[in-house]
Amino acid sequence: MATGTRTARSRLTLIFLLLSSATLLTLDARDFEPLQRTEETLAELISPFRSGADRLFEPLGDAWAGITGYDDLKAENQALQEELQKLAGQQILESDAAVRLESLLGQLGLPYVQDIPNVVAEVVTANVGNFDRYSVQINRGSNDGIRNGMPVVTRGGLIGRIDGEPGREYAQVALLTDPEFEVGVLAVGTNDVALASGGGHGAPLRVDRGLEIDTEVTVGQQVVTSGVDRSRYPPGIPIGTVIDIDYDEARLLQVLTVDLSATTDNLSFVTVLLYDPLAQER
Repeated sequence: MATGTRTARSRLTLIFLLLSSATLLTLDARDFEPLQRTEETLAELISPFRSGADRLFEPLGDAWAGITGYDDLKAENQALQEELQKLAGQQILESDAAVRLESLLGQLGLPYVQDIPNVVAEVVTANVGNFDRYSVQINRGSNDGIRNGMPVVTRGGLIGRIDGEPGREYAQVALLTDPEFEVGVLAVGTNDVALASGGGHGAPLRVDRGLEIDTEVTVGQQVVTSGVDRSRYPPGIPIGTVIDIDYDEARLLQVLTVDLSATTDNLSFVTVLLYDPLAQER
């Protein structure tokens, strides 16, 4: 019996609330002042319940915002990483360009070249490993006037010569360190033309032919190309410095060990002298 009474009362309460809502909406639309005060009172009564609900669902809202914003944050982080990598790559390129420019400028205005026409070339294949330690390839060839046997130099001095007939846009350079490489040299201050040969990779040059035993030579003396008649090398190109003197009593000759003034390692740019000894005679 009690249950039936509560159910009836609930229905009456629901109907009352619905009718009241319709009435309140009608009065609210007409700006009924007493109703506005009633709304304020109801808002105050409902406020604690709404605040509690807000606090209850606020963590869920934050979690949802975190979930929905994760992809955006990840994309932004990826974009920043890519930008940092781009800047790092650009810095490396600029650094490399600066080094290459400095190396290139070092090949211009060589003091011993004088009026000899020349071509600056970039080394495109270096002497690495044990297979070919005595030659490099450059990106200039017959189109630039380069011919077999022409001397190749750097700011430090002679480093080799063009080896074989070049292609139109490339050439091979035999390095001075090759034991089979020979060049006529002169100890500055003497008149004895001697013959020097390569001592091997990383080793000094060896002058063991042509320098008479009584010719005065001292440690520290400079050695240059002799430039004798029809020599493939013009006179006065730096070769190196005497670091040791020995004597071949049987042949009455001095044997010099010469520390090279130009390194053949890590070459980036070289200068080919367009030197024709026969043209120099005309």
